[in-house]
Amino acid sequence: MVYAISIFIGIHTSLAIVGCFFNLFLIYLALFRTPRVIRSYTTLIINFAITDFFACFFDLFVEQRIIPAGTTLGYISSGICKHFGPKTCYVGYSLMLHCLSHSLWSLLLSFFYRYYILFKPAPTRLKLAAIIFTIYQVSLFQFIAMLFGYSDPVEVKEALRARFPHHDLSGVLSGTLHIISFSVLFPILHMTVPIAPVYVCILILRKLIIKRLTYKGINALTCQAALPGFYFFGVVSYAIGQLGIYNHLALEYFTFSSFLFIPLLSPVASFVFITPYRKFVKIILFKVTRIQHVEFSSVPHNGTSNLAVVG
Repeated sequence: MVYAISIFIGIHTSLAIVGCFFNLFLIYLALFRTPRVIRSYTTLIINFAITDFFACFFDLFVEQRIIPAGTTLGYISSGICKHFGPKTCYVGYSLMLHCLSHSLWSLLLSFFYRYYILFKPAPTRLKLAAIIFTIYQVSLFQFIAMLFGYSDPVEVKEALRARFPHHDLSGVLSGTLHIISFSVLFPILHMTVPIAPVYVCILILRKLIIKRLTYKGINALTCQAALPGFYFFGVVSYAIGQLGIYNHLALEYFTFSSFLFIPLLSPVASFVFITPYRKFVKIILFKVTRIQHVEFSSVPHNGTSNLAVVG
């Protein structure tokens, strides 16, 4: 048990830190390395990068394990928030979820944008910012609603203990005693129900767009269209536990482990498929590998010579 928890914490910490770095780097590229011809699309890129950065940051902050138990939902946090108490962990968790939901809607928006500019001039950055702000209101409402779903951790622990007497419930525990209320049910439905229709819309738009794209453009769309698959895996693992089909420690950890790959891999797609960014990344990698090669080449390989110098 302790070994499994250590693996979970190690994976989450590593991936979340890398994800934060990738998204900060993407913000830099979007602000300072974007050619004028795609300045409009930069608004979407910055929106993605900021959202995904905070998704990774709050994942690192909470490092959440979700325990569905009938009408009760328990959360055990292993992240930095454990030093500040269960309510702080719950707020951090709510912020993470609202970032993930906004990221999904933003992905759909990016496909609509690509389809739109095939027939009409690209919208201004101000208009795109207004659209993003409007879409964000749904995720913001989800966050505010979740704050009213916080329950007494002692009561939540008692309910979990009654349902799973052999579960390890050590750590900072927060949660919701009764999920059958608007403040809890709306966030759950908003995080689960839209995934399938959004994914279908993305696939339809992708099919319409690729008729006019080059091979590289098709690859970019394919990679981005695959990202919601991680939502699907996370939701399925949660549903298996919530419906009482099967409850296991691995499923409780897998839900948010799966979600974490979305904000981690999203900036990588930009590094690979946006030409100016790809060239800049190649230059940096070339410089780093060249420096390492020079340093390695300058190290003496003759053991006798080393001893002579030391002597």
